[in-house]
Amino acid sequence: MTKVQQAILDFETRWWLHVGDKDAAIREVFGLEPVRYYELLDLLVDEPEAMVQAPATISRYRRLRDLRRRREGSRR
Repeated sequence: MTKVQQAILDFETRWWLHVGDKDAAIREVFGLEPVRYYELLDLLVDEPEAMVQAPATISRYRRLRDLRRRREGSRR
């Protein structure tokens, strides 16, 4: 796992500790636009090592991602 991937996992476990909204915290911590951050996160949650490193965080994100995909699919 890269340092960036580990940092993303760490951030996801405690982003609410940052002052302000999550998008602002993403810009501040990573210097990325939120869209790019979420692209990286979406790739990361499919990595087996990520599940080993942060099982609760990865499980939560997978549930949210699956729910979002189901909603998008039902709109079509």
